[in-house]
Amino acid sequence: MTSVLVADDHGIVREGLRRLLEAEGDLTVCGEASDGREVLEQVAEHHPQVVVLDINMPKLGGLETLERLRSGHPDVKVILLSVHGDSPFVRSAVSLGADGYVLKNGRASEVLSAVRAVVKGGSYFSPAVAREIVEQVRAPKRASEPFSLLSSREREVLHLIADGLSAKEIAAQLEISTKTVEAHRTSLMRKLGARKATELVRYALRHGLIEP
Repeated sequence: MTSVLVADDHGIVREGLRRLLEAEGDLTVCGEASDGREVLEQVAEHHPQVVVLDINMPKLGGLETLERLRSGHPDVKVILLSVHGDSPFVRSAVSLGADGYVLKNGRASEVLSAVRAVVKGGSYFSPAVAREIVEQVRAPKRASEPFSLLSSREREVLHLIADGLSAKEIAAQLEISTKTVEAHRTSLMRKLGARKATELVRYALRHGLIEP
């Protein structure tokens, strides 16, 4: 029996995924999570073999969550769900070690195919995503990957800035000082060539660090 953790910030989506997976005799849902931090807690508690993870998650984004799972739980297979098959999202997902990437506008059966593929040690990417990966191999981008420029904490701060939180609110959520938040924001602007917070958000959206 393959254990799966379902992570999406929409309850209806989680319920649909649970029903889809548990209708199969060889799959069981061991837990659900509605945000990135809850994913990390649930993985530590339930030790799933596979995490089906929405890219657009509150508190801690899907890509940031993927990075932390790779660091703290390298044996867990991670399948990303997204409405976007654009190059920046796909590049970031692949560079961070996603085992699968399934588009939400595809067939529900793709999720089942992805889970079974990654459990066997393979990978699964929706056809449109697979084509994007091939194009990237044929014509690789020379510019540094956006994620490689930023520290884990900087990405976390960027995600919260994009969510519209103030420095004080970010400090409270991350349990750090407001001055530390301001330092991270200054570093983000320097690394990404931004002059104000709105430019940080536009950069993050354009390069797939966050979803609209």
